[in-house]
Amino acid sequence: MAYEVTQKDLDLLKQGTQEIYLKVELMDSTFKTLDSLEGQIINDSYSQDSESIQRRSYQFDLVVLNSSFIIGKDKKIWLDKRLRVFYGIKSVKTKEIIWYQLGVFCYLSMKYSFSNTEKKLSVSCGDLMSLYDGTLNGHLHGYGSSNNAPDYAVQNLTIPAGEDIRASVIATMKSAGIEKYIVEDIGKPIPYDLTFATGSTYADIWQKIRDLYDSWEFYFDADGTFIWRQIPTCLEDPVILNDRVMQNIVVNENADSKFDGIFNVTEVWGKVLTLEQEDRYADTSSYTNNTYGINLSMYTAWDSVDNLAQLAFKASDDNLAAPNFTINNFSPAIPIYDGDGNPLKPGVLKKDNIYVFRYRRLTPDQTALFLLGQFQCYGRYVEESPDCPYSVKNIGYEISQSVDYGNLSDDAACYNQAEYLTYKSTAMLDTINLSTLVVPWLEVNTKLEYTPRYNKETSQYIVKNLSWSIGDGTMSMTLYKFLESYSYVYGRKKKGAI
Repeated sequence: MAYEVTQKDLDLLKQGTQEIYLKVELMDSTFKTLDSLEGQIINDSYSQDSESIQRRSYQFDLVVLNSSFIIGKDKKIWLDKRLRVFYGIKSVKTKEIIWYQLGVFCYLSMKYSFSNTEKKLSVSCGDLMSLYDGTLNGHLHGYGSSNNAPDYAVQNLTIPAGEDIRASVIATMKSAGIEKYIVEDIGKPIPYDLTFATGSTYADIWQKIRDLYDSWEFYFDADGTFIWRQIPTCLEDPVILNDRVMQNIVVNENADSKFDGIFNVTEVWGKVLTLEQEDRYADTSSYTNNTYGINLSMYTAWDSVDNLAQLAFKASDDNLAAPNFTINNFSPAIPIYDGDGNPLKPGVLKKDNIYVFRYRRLTPDQTALFLLGQFQCYGRYVEESPDCPYSVKNIGYEISQSVDYGNLSDDAACYNQAEYLTYKSTAMLDTINLSTLVVPWLEVNTKLEYTPRYNKETSQYIVKNLSWSIGDGTMSMTLYKFLESYSYVYGRKKKGAI
């Protein structure tokens, strides 16, 4: 969970030189504290990266004092051990040490170095995600025998279409043994069956579910809690470090610029739409009173249409705003929505074009038709923000990328992904690198204010990544400029998705 910054935390940053302390608790797999390691650690480093599912990493060297530091089941270095790491700053005023938890970690690799003067062990650690992404563990077990097959024939794990996404994520977490979690509700179902072969990892499942829609993330926070949320735009988030504080703690800055990897236009190609045995196609339609109608003899009422069935038809006319749909003149006609659940804008459906839709029962009394797309889901986004230095308007021409997202199952999802990828390849490349005093409670994807020395323009920035070596007392971080005028930012507020 997000750390709540207090005035006491800010006062510590104003002290200038920091008197730093380290505390490392050794725990078993149930997180019961067994021992302490900090007396033996001689140097270490810590990092956070917003673009990695293993968000936190920790490395350290310790002095090997006795045989308890040899790798072994009954030793301090073993697979079932966990580390809880704290960073401490001593208050000049109160003389107390204020502790900040950096994360909960697992051993990944160890290297011994022996000389005439020193016995040293170098250790690399990953956060708890390493237990679920295949690094240390996390592979799925078999799920029973296939139909009409020997008992040893293993069946794949399938998450069926229509299952609530939040419920699916929580179910897999419980299967993985995760007890502490915060899972935001995307409010959408699994759009089609997801199948995972034996040998897949839990992280594979979460990544595939995450990528069904744009700009979601999952990771373990500093407390070891599993977080599933939409990537924050920070539009309504407070500035946690203002420019006055930043000017006091910045040691140096570097503003590197590069033009490779910049794309101000993105087109996303999604899932190829095919009709299965239970799906239906009508080669003609009518359009009267803003309602498209088709005839399908196999249906006798709305209740006879399978939930999540795909229906395709050729549009007889361009649509007006918020069109409806009916089969065999069933009453009442039902609304047609885009993939985000919004009524269609005028002209989305073009005369004589064939479109594929998904029929959904939203509640026992409410159904709707959702536009998926034409033969292949597709979305194209053009960055037009006047504040974006790389926008088409400011550069004067398009720099485009075309990417394949075969998991995206409607045009709206493709457009949203194109918008997000363009944001990543424009806004998130407008960066500055700072070296500052260590701010141990700072997290990636949080907002601060700073006036760069090279241009003297006070702006808000979002933390992209950070790292430090505790003994140095300084940290490095990469920031990218926050601008409200990006449609990815203000558009999320308009959609109520922030």
